[in-house]
Amino acid sequence: MLNRLTHRQLEAFRAVIETGKVTAAAQILNTTQPSVSRLISDLEHATGFKLFERRGRQLYPTPEALALYEEVERSFVGLAEISRVIEDIRDFRRGSLLIAGMPALALKFLPDAIAAFVKTEPGITVSLRARSSQAVLQHLSSQQFDLGFAALDTDHPAVTRRAICTAPMQAVLPVGHPLCRKERLEPGDFHEQPFITLGAEISTRSETDVFLATGGARPHVVAEAQLSASICELVANGAGLSIVEPVTAANYVSAGKIVSRPLHPEQPFRYDLLLPALREPSRVAANFLDLVETQFAELFGD
Repeated sequence: MLNRLTHRQLEAFRAVIETGKVTAAAQILNTTQPSVSRLISDLEHATGFKLFERRGRQLYPTPEALALYEEVERSFVGLAEISRVIEDIRDFRRGSLLIAGMPALALKFLPDAIAAFVKTEPGITVSLRARSSQAVLQHLSSQQFDLGFAALDTDHPAVTRRAICTAPMQAVLPVGHPLCRKERLEPGDFHEQPFITLGAEISTRSETDVFLATGGARPHVVAEAQLSASICELVANGAGLSIVEPVTAANYVSAGKIVSRPLHPEQPFRYDLLLPALREPSRVAANFLDLVETQFAELFGD
């Protein structure tokens, strides 16, 4: 029966093979010559065969030692690769990030954040899926995604949900529209105006309907769209006015394509961060999240 081998014995064996001297091997291993000699002796005892022959001051491996060395070297190369991978992960030179985001964030806001992130962490591969908020919730519940960004009023037992940013909804108008002269828009300002509305299945639609109803406003609905970006494109092309979530409004305003105005009374919109509840966020995910929170703060001046 083979006696127990130790990693330190194999390290000493490898060092003596490569240097041919116990003294040189001791220097490599940062230990003493007697310690290396004892490790080799213990290894010979464990294997049951002689490993080296001494000729003068030089040690020469036996054929059995050379056969053993091939296997040891193969193992050490594997360990070196594992060590390199560990260093890569530790230093963010290797890793992946799988993100699911609602279209309002996945069309520009998140790509901007990802572009900035991969410039500083070029070894990280990021995958972004644009999905409806409910689909984002389902993706995160699978525990396969690292981060999700959505706007929800429901929870899932396998998902942790918290607000990452809350900002007011915005009225969006074509450049040069007469209502641009106002600092904020009230429900009555939309009365009989051409209006692009969100699809009935979008939760924000009902909130917008309530806002308009408080002032008895009955806008003239000329179009309906599911995405804030589609609505802003229609507004930019002069189709009418609308009310959209603040990130998309800010993107289009910064591009000079539309004008936005706050609403009175204010209508808050909440963006949710979703995390898989059954595992902790990776260090990569935590770093990316820091960048996203900074980007939200910069966008809304917090």
